[in-house]
Amino acid sequence: MTDQELPLSEIVVLARLQAKPGRGAELLALFSELVPEVLRTEPETLRYAFYVEPDSEPLRVTVVEKYPSRAALDAHNTGVLTNYLPKLLELLDGAPETVELRPADLAVSDSTGRLSL
Repeated sequence: MTDQELPLSEIVVLARLQAKPGRGAELLALFSELVPEVLRTEPETLRYAFYVEPDSEPLRVTVVEKYPSRAALDAHNTGVLTNYLPKLLELLDGAPETVELRPADLAVSDSTGRLSL
């Protein structure tokens, strides 16, 4: 892919969450319900992956999300997730920490004309 082909509108969101002490299993059960619903109802959610920090107590989770555009991210934030927010907030110890990332505008090329990063 050349720098001309990079999807500059693409957005990656990283969200770090921490369960309240002793509520990690409930949090994972809630995510087990949420993920299929998001993937079924939000076709532009390109990635919705959950990672846990091993042996963390209280449980710490990092969510990696990927969207092709701001509109797709907005659709996620106003979609099925809103049905799960009350229970999610009840299980979390504090607000999620989130960061939005976009592809860096790099001028990179190699002798083959392909970009490999």
